[in-house]
Formats: sequence, C-alpha cells, structure tokens
Amino acid sequence: MNVRRQLYLAAMIGGSISYIFNVLAFTGEFNVIRWSVFMILFLLVFVGFEKLIAWTEQSASE
Repeated sequence: MNVRRQLYLAAMIGGSISYIFNVLAFTGEFNVIRWSVFMILFLLVFVGFEKLIAWTEQSASE
C-alpha cells in the first residue's frame, strides 16, 4: 500500500469517526445517507487541497 493510499484511508477513518461521534453526541441518531454525503464531500475537499498543494509546489519550483 503506497503512502497516498494510506493517507486517504487514514483521513477517511478519522473523518468518519469524528462525524459519527459528533452526530451521536448532538442529535442522538445516526443517518447513513447523511454520513455518505459527508464522506463524499470530505474526500472531494481532501483531493482538492492535495491538488492545490501540488499546484503551488509546482509553480514555486519554476
């Protein structure tokens, strides 16, 4: 398993656990559809930041 895949997996697990604990603490109920939407948006933002960092590193080296 390469480093990027481990990073994505760790981020998904961490984000998922955080979301579940916060939702259960404040509402007392868990909805799988809302969790799925959160995970999709979380991964999109994660990928976006990764691409932004790669773009800035590329433009800084030129």
